[in-house]
Amino acid sequence: MGRLMYFAFKWKHLDGATVDFEPAGWFCNDAVKMEWLRTESGLSNPWPVIPAAIRLWLQQQCELIEFRGIVPECSE
Repeated sequence: MGRLMYFAFKWKHLDGATVDFEPAGWFCNDAVKMEWLRTESGLSNPWPVIPAAIRLWLQQQCELIEFRGIVPECSE
């Protein structure tokens, strides 16, 4: 049986805020951006899809600074 692997991303916004996308959802150290991310992600398909509006915003306003794969612990 195959194993699951999740991905986590971290971006740095032009204003210095950080934006994270992890298996648990979106996180940002800027409250206004966090609310926008929650609103936009709620308008599209469920996780793990990054909605087009967020993807465009990330491409135009942010720099990818971290990417990692996460393998959940198995309890067999």
